[in-house]
Amino acid sequence: MECIAKLSGLTKEYRNGRGIRNVGLELYKGDIYGLLGPNGAGKTTLLKMMTGLIAPKQGSVTLFGHNTEQSFAAAMSKVGCMIESADFYDYVTAGQYLKSVASFYPNVQKERIHEVLEIVGLTANVKEKIRHFSTGMKQKLALAAAIMPYPELVILDEPTNGLDIEGIVLFRELVTRLSKTEGITFIISSHMIHELEQLCNRVGIIYEGALIQEGNVSELLQDIPSLEQFYIGELQKAKGGPRIV
Repeated sequence: MECIAKLSGLTKEYRNGRGIRNVGLELYKGDIYGLLGPNGAGKTTLLKMMTGLIAPKQGSVTLFGHNTEQSFAAAMSKVGCMIESADFYDYVTAGQYLKSVASFYPNVQKERIHEVLEIVGLTANVKEKIRHFSTGMKQKLALAAAIMPYPELVILDEPTNGLDIEGIVLFRELVTRLSKTEGITFIISSHMIHELEQLCNRVGIIYEGALIQEGNVSELLQDIPSLEQFYIGELQKAKGGPRIV
């Protein structure tokens, strides 16, 4: 399998004691990798390090063979991302916003705007101002921006926040389709364990800044009926208590 992302020994600690410590993982082409962990465990910090928004105190991030500290533009050239909550200028329309996003990518033509809006189900809202969008619609627009540059790796932090059941199902179908047909690799942080179980082929669990467990979902669940039970059991072990199965 082709390794497209390698994280080695990533460490970043904040004054409040949070952060991540000596985290390493690899992503392979076509992976849908789910990142699980309690609030404050370090999931967003890890994803921000992957995108260069935070510099690690120690460790390195290599994307498509390029170290992000040494060759940031080359490393990020095939990456799309949506980190934390979707933020927009409310006075512009969805189409205007995506046009501004497209201007950062020389290989993206204006036709791509309509393509990504259709993919996320916002075609009818192209001329609507973002201030009228629901939270779920803003999440969809952020996802459209993330896939705008024909990425080979997409990094998503809580992408289903604010989506209704229909929106969550459509998101799952979209990610599955893009992974299978385009070979896009995804790493997704989410609290929705049931969705990740259906969507991901690999998962990793972060607790108090450390990657305490990872592996193929099918292998991890050989003797446990659900990813939720596996997750709770791993947290109990990490806390030093009895494992719940």
